[in-house]
Amino acid sequence: MQVLGYIAVQPDWPIDVTNAQNKVEGEHKFWVSAYAPSEPSLHTSVRATADALLVDDARIVASLVSSRQLHLSSPSLSIPRCVYTAPSRTVACTQIARGTGVRAFDVTQPGGLIVAGGDDGALDVYETHGTHRVRLEGHIGDITSCVFFPSGQVVLSGATDMQIKIWSACDGTNPVTLVGHTGAITDLCIIGVGKRVVSAAKDGCVKVWECGTSSCLHTYEVSVDAVNAIWYDESALVAACEDGRVVVIDPAEQVIKAVFGKKGEPPMRSVAYDARNRLVIGGRADGVVCVWDMDNPDDMKLSFRRGNASVSVIRLVSQSTEPRICVGTEDGQLYTAALSDPVTVIEDFVAFDVNPISQIRITPSASRPHIWAAAQDSRVCMF
Repeated sequence: MQVLGYIAVQPDWPIDVTNAQNKVEGEHKFWVSAYAPSEPSLHTSVRATADALLVDDARIVASLVSSRQLHLSSPSLSIPRCVYTAPSRTVACTQIARGTGVRAFDVTQPGGLIVAGGDDGALDVYETHGTHRVRLEGHIGDITSCVFFPSGQVVLSGATDMQIKIWSACDGTNPVTLVGHTGAITDLCIIGVGKRVVSAAKDGCVKVWECGTSSCLHTYEVSVDAVNAIWYDESALVAACEDGRVVVIDPAEQVIKAVFGKKGEPPMRSVAYDARNRLVIGGRADGVVCVWDMDNPDDMKLSFRRGNASVSVIRLVSQSTEPRICVGTEDGQLYTAALSDPVTVIEDFVAFDVNPISQIRITPSASRPHIWAAAQDSRVCMF
């Protein structure tokens, strides 16, 4: 397993840089911390001036790329240079109580509306420039998952009340409620244009539903423990299980076709599937990201860890010959990595301090994909 060192930086560092460039009176400092395998952690400060970044400890090297990006590295700790990026847009979900934060969110493709939910049983739809559009009220438990249908006008949501609801994002009506799970809903996926949806829950089951008839078409009893996350592709339905396994279901044959990992290993908290490269990717509670070849469940292709915090979310950024993923953790790390051997971290996204990353979404753009993320501080940030 590859263990990666990393550097953390104060989330509001751009304020100090901007103030220094504008020659605002006073000292403009922000903290940085370096964490390397088998080495004591290093904590120091960076002073921003009008034209440079001055680090108090020479073991960390810092340079400014732009008002929203900087380079950080530590050659002496074998931490290679990485770009650290601040958000280009922040949507304040002011209807969600700050104490609970955003537990689930989604954004339309390519990105015009956001739906977000917290611990009060309600969801809110916002325009991405921040205007609140409508509140979706009806759940009697904490919101755990929400997804826009491809039209961008309809929302699918799940909560700890064991219910799945379909909403109008225009007027907030709730024409359909799907009931059948006996545990809290943990994750949701939409199949194709949205005639069918998939749900996972703490009852250990994955269910396929037909929206038009509000009926459950199939139930997969995947685990005696919770199913924490799912990923749907037309060739595979992949489930991350609390019992330490990733289970792959063939949607066409409606059977379990492969199992990765073993019962009793650290819980799998997140999952992704790269269909082009046939890679199954699981994120564990002990901070390890595991990668398997779909055709070889018994032999892990590669694994890496960047700290010990649980891997709460994994999303595919690209499925090229060198696939890239975006990883979010329970201690607020958010970064992209190339699944090469060795694994290479491409970019760190800085906004959430140590708040757990609750969700990541990817939307296309002309230059590169936009990465949207939320944590438990009532904000959704775009990078």
